[in-house]
Amino acid sequence: MRWPIRNQILIPFVVIQCTSLAIIVSSSAWIAVRQVEEDLNIRLNNVLDTLEASSFPLTPTVLDQLHPLSGADYVVLDSQNHVLSATLTGISTGLIEEIIANNQQANAMYVLRHDVVTVNGERFFVGKANLKGRANAGGVIVLYPEKSWEMARWEALSPPLTIGAGLLFLTFVASVAIARKLGNRILRVQHQVSRIAGGDFEPIDISSIDDELKDLSLSVNRMCIALEESWDRLRETERSQLVSQIVGGIAHQLRNAITGARISLQVHRGRCPKQDDEAIDVSLKQLTLMEEQIKGLLRLTRGESRTAFAASVGEILEEILAMVAPICLHKKIELQFGGETIAAKVPDADALRAALLNLIMNAIEACGPHGRVDVVSREVSDQVVIEVSDNGPGIPTELETEIFQPFFSTKSEGIGLGLALARQAAIDCKGTLSLHQSDGWTTFRLTLKPMVTNDGTLSRAEIQGIADSVRAT
Repeated sequence: MRWPIRNQILIPFVVIQCTSLAIIVSSSAWIAVRQVEEDLNIRLNNVLDTLEASSFPLTPTVLDQLHPLSGADYVVLDSQNHVLSATLTGISTGLIEEIIANNQQANAMYVLRHDVVTVNGERFFVGKANLKGRANAGGVIVLYPEKSWEMARWEALSPPLTIGAGLLFLTFVASVAIARKLGNRILRVQHQVSRIAGGDFEPIDISSIDDELKDLSLSVNRMCIALEESWDRLRETERSQLVSQIVGGIAHQLRNAITGARISLQVHRGRCPKQDDEAIDVSLKQLTLMEEQIKGLLRLTRGESRTAFAASVGEILEEILAMVAPICLHKKIELQFGGETIAAKVPDADALRAALLNLIMNAIEACGPHGRVDVVSREVSDQVVIEVSDNGPGIPTELETEIFQPFFSTKSEGIGLGLALARQAAIDCKGTLSLHQSDGWTTFRLTLKPMVTNDGTLSRAEIQGIADSVRAT
């Protein structure tokens, strides 16, 4: 049987509150009734004492004045117990004898006693005051209506019962409201968890009340963010794997075709009488350029294992600039190279060559005809810094963190692998790749840790690596 948490909170709370209120109201009512009865007894007995000690005549006029003041009726008797005067009619001789017989021991009057008399169909509590020192005086019988006593008791009971009923109602309403509010908050979290299970990661609104349910909601929202990121990465991974398989297969076929074309041109140049044919040289450079791009693409998409060869940064830059110079000439783009000629070597020449090639080709495409591309290299401490800048339109600020992701491209015909390939190449050479935009220039900065410095000595990183290897041995 399902037992909702709202009922688990509401029912025990209401039972406890109702029990507490019932005890408090009952106690208050009992104390109020006892107090009213005691006050009534004291008042009536004071009347009896006053009558006994009085010296004024108890005429019908005096009795009529005493009746509204005390709420009691009076019967004055002579020494023979005959009625001299009374505030009510219908007093029989037998009734007088019964009253006198029941009041022989004491003159006190108690409204709690059970012996009452009935006069004209109405019940009265009875008391008798003896009139001493008066001629022909017998006494005064005091009759207090039982209905007046009951009315006084009810008047004493009404306030605590009314207040108790009101508090009980308010307690029940407040308990229901609190339980419903807590239940609704828990229900919202439950629905959110159900939506998460269905793939909906929309966060829920956070309550302004700082309690455990707010902490639970925050935890659920954090879980939504983490799951959504994981789900996006999973879909991106699946997409990347599919595209990588397709691109890798096409790139492999293209590399074979380009290699074959390059070899055919080299064979043709060897057979051609004119050895210094500029057209053939340009064609070979373009084929080599394409082959390098395809090799980098295969390395990124298929993770091909290969042997890394070291080469100097200066040689790699010179080779790349020679490859792209014909393209810049054809597109009327100004290509400037500045900085130092760096003899320091990097451990993976192919990776650096692919990275620089992609960065420079991207700059050429970005600046467009009559644009300008600057390539600057320098050494800073034990690092080599290469910057590729262009004066093209730049990259939107909101896309700066996404352009290095695989398959993300701002070009309609692009596949989004160039910068991803460049960053991976930088990592392979123990370096970093970063983007900087300022004053209309877009600059990609490649920072590397070379194997050997200009003077032929080992760099600090290499010395530390050798020392670690010796210690491990």
